[in-house]
Order: sequence, then C-alpha cells, then structure tokens
Amino acid sequence: MILHKALQNLLYNEFDIKRKIDSENAKQRVSVRDDFERDYGRIIHSAAFRRLQAKTQVIAVSEGDFHRTRLTHSLEVAQIARGIATSLNDKDIFLKDTEDKIDTSLVEAAALAHDLGHPPFGHQGERALNKCMRRLDLNFEGNAHTFRLLTHLEGSRGIGLDLTRASLLSILKYPAVMKDINNINVLDKPPKSSVFDEDEAMFKWVIHEFTPDEQKYLLKTSDTEDGKHLKTLNKTLECSIIEFADDIAYATYDLEDSLKLNLIEQKHLRGVLESHKGKTSDRITAAIDRFLSDNDDEKYRVKQLFADLVSGFINDITVEEKMPGLSSKRLRFKAVMPSATIGFLEDLKKLVLEHVIMSQRVQTFEWRGGRIIEKLFEAMINDKKLLPEDEKCWWSTSSDSHNARLVCDYIAGMTDNYALKMYSRLFEATGGKLFDI
Repeated sequence: MILHKALQNLLYNEFDIKRKIDSENAKQRVSVRDDFERDYGRIIHSAAFRRLQAKTQVIAVSEGDFHRTRLTHSLEVAQIARGIATSLNDKDIFLKDTEDKIDTSLVEAAALAHDLGHPPFGHQGERALNKCMRRLDLNFEGNAHTFRLLTHLEGSRGIGLDLTRASLLSILKYPAVMKDINNINVLDKPPKSSVFDEDEAMFKWVIHEFTPDEQKYLLKTSDTEDGKHLKTLNKTLECSIIEFADDIAYATYDLEDSLKLNLIEQKHLRGVLESHKGKTSDRITAAIDRFLSDNDDEKYRVKQLFADLVSGFINDITVEEKMPGLSSKRLRFKAVMPSATIGFLEDLKKLVLEHVIMSQRVQTFEWRGGRIIEKLFEAMINDKKLLPEDEKCWWSTSSDSHNARLVCDYIAGMTDNYALKMYSRLFEATGGKLFDI
C-alpha cells in the first residue's frame, strides 16, 4: 500500500489536516496512522456507511442479492479513485518526480463517503424529500446531506465524524450553500449543492484558510438562466478524481449488472462500442476490438471488457493546471479526460439511463418509493411521537423548519427495507410486528 504522509507532501499543508474538534484522546489512540488514514477509518466504521448495503444503487435492493448496492458501488468507486490517484502520481507531468503527490488514503476515504447522504429508493427518494421540504422553503439534496452527515449527524451529534478539512473539501462536489444557487421557481428537482443553509457555518470553516481569490474561484457559479438553478463550476483536485471514478463505475459495473440481468441487450452495447471504435485512446480501442472479435465464453468476455475499459479510462485521465495564479495546488489543478473518452463514457451511461432507469419496471418501483417517502414525511411532521426517542428529543416547539429538517434527516438515513417496514407499520392493515423496526 503506497502512502504519502501529509506532512511530507507539498500538495497538502497544515490547514488540510486540521479538524474542527480533534480531541487529545483520539490523537493518542491512533498515533500510528496519519490524519487521512484516520478519516478513512472513521468513515468505514460509521453506521451511515453500513446502511449503504441496503440502499438502491440502480436496481432495487429487494430485487435480488447479486447486483450492486450503494455499498458495493462506493467500494468500487474508492478502488477506481485510488487507481486514478496512483496512476497520476506515477506518470503525470505535474506530479511525477516531484514532492507533490495525491494522497491515496484521502482519495479513498472521500470516495467511500461520496454517497452517504443518498436517501432510500435512489434519486426518486431524493426528489420526494425535496418536494416535502419545498413546502417550508427548504431543500433536500443527497450531496448536501452527505456533508451534513459527516459534519453534524454521524458520530457525535453536532460534531459528526470530525474529519479533516481536506477530506471534507474532497466530497464537496458542488461547493455552494443551497440558498446561493437555488431558483425558487424550480420545484421538480433540487439544486446541485453540497451544503444546506443550516450547515453554512461549517462550510465557511472548511474554506476559511483559502485566500479570497481561492474562495472566489471555488465558489464560482454559472450565469442565471430562466427555469434553472445555478450550477457550481469548480472543485478540488481530489473531488474531480472521485467524480470521474463515480462516472466510470456507473458506466461499467452498473452496466455489467444490467446486462447480466437481461435489462440491456448485448446488441445495444455492441452498437455503442462500434460507434466509438477507433475514436478513443489506443488502450480503449484495443479493449473494444478484443470484445467485438473474440468468440470466447460470453460471460467472461463481458467481464473482461469492463475490466479493460476501467483500465483504459483510468489511463486516459491526466492533470491540468486550471488557475496558475492560485497558491493552493489542490485548486490550481484538476483531473481531466479527453473529449472523445468522455463522449464514450457518456454513451455507456446513457445505456443504463434509457434501458434501465427509465424503464417501466424501474420507474414503477421508484414512483412507489417516492410516494412512500412523502407519506412518511407527512405523518412524522404532524406527529413527533412517530420519531424514535433519540430524534424526538431534538424537536422544537417554535420552529417548523427545524422540525422539517429533523424529520428529513431521519427519513434520509433509512434503508430501503426500513422505510418499507415503517410504511407498512403506519399505513397497511397487517402492520408488521413490534420489532420489525
């Protein structure tokens, strides 16, 4: 395992390894590990991470025990992100033969955490919670809930896991407070923001050590457009790596699941491969050629294709200097991929979107999941007795907004199965058993 210690690495400074709290007890207990390895341990041992095993990735958890869940997806994203970081450290012109090295433990930790905030029932669950919160002029978004979990809910209430500043920056895919990019006239989907309004103070602490110019760059957004939320434009180097790793996992391993479950026909995959043959890098072209010309066992060929494609995508990623004037190298540099490779990646993702996610079978399940979440929210916001004791004690007698976020936090933390059991307990005649939930 190749580790680059933060204090010996010019890509990181003393502020990157700072924590908001950091008790002396914790430092002594884990003194043999560096700060980013401590973050990795805190994430992988968290309850929120374990709950990912029962949350939908693309295909519902209840549909079987073979396909990917949010947990296995997160593990694969972490492995791919580590591969990207290791590859860049070894061969990229800006990183090889220098003291600047991407910390692989940091990248893995942030990749494991990148989906912690997703609610039950996938993106339909996210939209349903946002719909509920909009009634009180609030929002819900999975990435923002990830930040809230790590900094407030998971571990110690109000403190979270107390991760380093660098780790928190690495999961800020959309570095903006919700109110700053929200278009109040757009009701059908939440803005892509990594910070709820309630968590703005913690976000300010995370970016505090950047210079004014660096903060301005990180917080830059798109121009205003009618009928659209504003969009963030920048992120840290590590976050750009994790974003690519997430896309690669979705375009390969989730597609592999869909093929094995006969949700996508091989002719559709072949069509995409044929259309990009010879247009991408030599390594990806070779992988496509092997698959299209090989007559070996089909199951093996599909698995080998995706292994080869993952390797090819990783190899195509390089580092580009975006803002030479910034002192923070983690903002100056960004992971990039050739446009032809991105086009191929996007077409693979479209296969999953068009043939699986938008299919009647998946849409009916997602629709049901959205209705379940709406009904749970309505019941709990109107009767605090339906909340568990450790949530009920935080109920406010004066703030509906506070209580809405409390209920939202609780529902977002549910697994698919737990949400189904709670719904059954409240709304179905059988009602389940006392210890179902």
